[in-house]
Amino acid sequence: MATDGKRKATPLDTLPPIAGGAFVVSILMYPADVVRALCMSNPGLGAGAALKGFLEAHGVMGFVKQGLGAEVTRASTSRAIKFFMQPICHQTFFSTAETKGTPITKGVAGALATFPEVVAISPLENIKLASQLDKEKRFNGMADITKHLVKTRGFFGGMYIGYFGMQVRQCLWTGGFFMTLDLFKDGVKSVGVSNKLAGDVLAGFGAGAFGTAVNCWTDVCRSVIQKKAVADTFDASIPRPSALTHLNPAGFFGEAAAIYSAKGFTGLYSGVGPKMVHLGGSGALLAVLMPRFKTMWFDFKGLY
Repeated sequence: MATDGKRKATPLDTLPPIAGGAFVVSILMYPADVVRALCMSNPGLGAGAALKGFLEAHGVMGFVKQGLGAEVTRASTSRAIKFFMQPICHQTFFSTAETKGTPITKGVAGALATFPEVVAISPLENIKLASQLDKEKRFNGMADITKHLVKTRGFFGGMYIGYFGMQVRQCLWTGGFFMTLDLFKDGVKSVGVSNKLAGDVLAGFGAGAFGTAVNCWTDVCRSVIQKKAVADTFDASIPRPSALTHLNPAGFFGEAAAIYSAKGFTGLYSGVGPKMVHLGGSGALLAVLMPRFKTMWFDFKGLY
């Protein structure tokens, strides 16, 4: 194969275009993430009421001030890690390139890629959620939230609130996305969509929406757990829980049972509409941007 003096790319060469695509997606999808977080941490709250309440409390500039920095950092890091690690996990665990894998192996590799991702993003997830839910305006930026959580709950106890639920959430969405992306691409082609860009948009949205369908309930549960835990930090009479609490699946599934008992199945899928927009839209953008950013970067750097 003629390479015209180009250098064979290494896994690290894929990181810049992946990070660039992840950064763009995180900014574009932030407003949908705010509404999603409000709905999921308050089961039964509709998207319209959530948006109205947020605007009344913070105004339009709230979309910039209330957790934007934490969310852009978190989401960019999250997506960069998962898209960087997924092919590495596939090669490591299945001894074959991701491009030659099956939907199942791609999905499993995607789920495995989320373990370093969640370790990295959990502190930012808690900082972001605390900021988005701060109706009383008790916090003054990311540093103030971090200081408060660490002071009242310790580093691991404050920065890793809801860890188990976040891990399950990421495994289900990422595994579902990578498992179904190629299936959706084949599906849109079979119904006559021949335009590559349109096909990527539709397939990416479908894969993102599928991931949402299987993981929405986990996001509701971990959001409620995190909301309660952050609120408890302002009550000095509540003893500091063990940091291991956030690794215990019993608390997570206990919250799921409580929500189901109080609100039924719909309670577990509170905010599914905004979440579909958020992660379906994210999936569409990722499916479009990631391969195109990679191609542009490889051409620019002389890679193949």
